[in-house]
Amino acid sequence: MIINFDSAYSDEVGATHRKQFGQFFTDSRVASFMVKWVLLSGQPSIYDPAFGLGAFYTAISETNEISFVASEIDSQILNFWRKYHRDVKLEISQEDYLKTWGLMYANIVCNPPYMRFQKFFGREQIFREFEKRLGVRISGYTNTASAFLLKSLSELKQGGRLAYIMPLEFLNAGYGILIKEKLIEKSWLRAIISFNCEKEVFPDVTTSVGIVLVDSASESSHVEFHVVNNIRELGECLEKKPNKKIPTAMLHPSEKWLQHFQPRSVECNRSCLVPLYYYGRFSRGIATGANEFFTASESRFKELGIRGDEIIACITKSSQITRPIFSQSDFDILKSNDAKVLLFSPNGSASAGAREYIRSGENAGYHKRFLTKNRTPWYKAEVRSPSPLLLGVFSRGGYKIIRNASDALSLTCYHGFQPNLFGMSYIDCLFLYLLSDAGRQLLSLSMRKYGDSLDKFEPNDLNTALVPKLEIFDMISRRDIQEAIETIQEGGTIPQAIQRSFNEILNA
Repeated sequence: MIINFDSAYSDEVGATHRKQFGQFFTDSRVASFMVKWVLLSGQPSIYDPAFGLGAFYTAISETNEISFVASEIDSQILNFWRKYHRDVKLEISQEDYLKTWGLMYANIVCNPPYMRFQKFFGREQIFREFEKRLGVRISGYTNTASAFLLKSLSELKQGGRLAYIMPLEFLNAGYGILIKEKLIEKSWLRAIISFNCEKEVFPDVTTSVGIVLVDSASESSHVEFHVVNNIRELGECLEKKPNKKIPTAMLHPSEKWLQHFQPRSVECNRSCLVPLYYYGRFSRGIATGANEFFTASESRFKELGIRGDEIIACITKSSQITRPIFSQSDFDILKSNDAKVLLFSPNGSASAGAREYIRSGENAGYHKRFLTKNRTPWYKAEVRSPSPLLLGVFSRGGYKIIRNASDALSLTCYHGFQPNLFGMSYIDCLFLYLLSDAGRQLLSLSMRKYGDSLDKFEPNDLNTALVPKLEIFDMISRRDIQEAIETIQEGGTIPQAIQRSFNEILNA
């Protein structure tokens, strides 16, 4: 009987254990491709820093001439593998790779654990070791996979090869700048392969996935960016024309690299553009830590005896806003329809109804949630001001940009833009730009790509996105801006004259 080790192991340990160790298993076709590529270095040895269920070892198990060594932190997955491979004499060290230093390797293949560093035990010690050993400071937003890659790059021997399965969000993220610096520091980066078929290869992932290929035998003048739409294409993909072939000298770590997988580059006249933070900043919406407790409809809060000054107008779901311009009357309609658009936030002396509601929340354990237990008092919502621009955090096929003319706040379904004193006069201009075709093309460079065609924005990525200088905005008359706003409010689209004004910053 043929055993599906991935499924058998998952059934044995459960999803919680796998999540704790960030375990996502390697497809045999991907493992075979990676092993074959690194062995083209001519050096008959491979090191795997995250052995897991041994996909890379299985890919070379018929080749006795290859030396294979590995590390694995999780004793349960090691015991499971050994239970079915009792006769295999293989050097596997049970250890935390991120805390083990001092060795160099000829070839490295890895599918590293994927989890946020905020959830990683002992991360402060790891940060100190990276600073001591490599002279780099890791951002707290870095994920474990990126830390694995960074460490392995420092341990690759001259003449060897490295192949890493990676969540590709680091190519657009702020924390990824350091990783990209190290990837091109010695001009060893050969190619990055992005899977458009990630669900076929990694059905459990929730982020975009790819393979990073590094060859330390010689410097490379270019880096190839390949896209694989079907797993059957993987084996031959490096022999085909890449999606982009970028000179290494033209790859800047501070820029977003995901754009290089797009069919057509977005080119623009940078002399006409500035970072968005020139006008103000986006920040995430209110994180309550327990939406089911903090949000309710007007009738529900009245039923609980909670006063009007103990609740705040708040958009709690992205779907509550359906048009690009959201007015106070739009919010009032939601409220009158008894939608869940109010946020519990008592200020000062709580009413009897509020005190009873707080007690009921404590009885239900809401005060012990991750966010609430770190707030004083736990039931006090974050302080925010209404944002004149809201931008949807997640999207498929195009983001939502909202001109918010109401006094409603927002939960984390939207990022909110707060203009500085300079930017207050350009809110409508920014809105029209972000709604325009040109704005959407340029803002797409700041997206993070996740699995199943899901795109995500982070506030810091938005704040460094490119927008027109004030001189470009000032060329559009106030009358045209007002007429465009009125047209959109009535259900129309951006007038072509406005579209053309912004299209001029793109180089066709």
